[in-house]
Amino acid sequence: MLAAAFVSITVQANAIAREIAGYHADIGVAQAERAARTAHIAEQQTPDYVREKARDYGYIGPNESLIAVERSGQTSGLSAQAVSSSVSRIARWVTFFFGTR
Repeated sequence: MLAAAFVSITVQANAIAREIAGYHADIGVAQAERAARTAHIAEQQTPDYVREKARDYGYIGPNESLIAVERSGQTSGLSAQAVSSSVSRIARWVTFFFGTR
């Protein structure tokens, strides 16, 4: 009777060990998949990838290149002057067509 109890405990322990090994394998597969996706995302964020996708979709031609557009908080001295002059130009046109308010 005591031997039967030990046999059933051993069988259960072996089943649990197989489940643990299966979970470890699943974790390894998930980690490998995560590493592959992380590498793919890093590759997609390179300028060469963006340029190639832009060519694939027809946004730029073979002998053309992309330019970067700055946000309003990231302006440099020259681009800030261009923005301020273009705003004043727009304001002049609005004043010309609609008058001062």
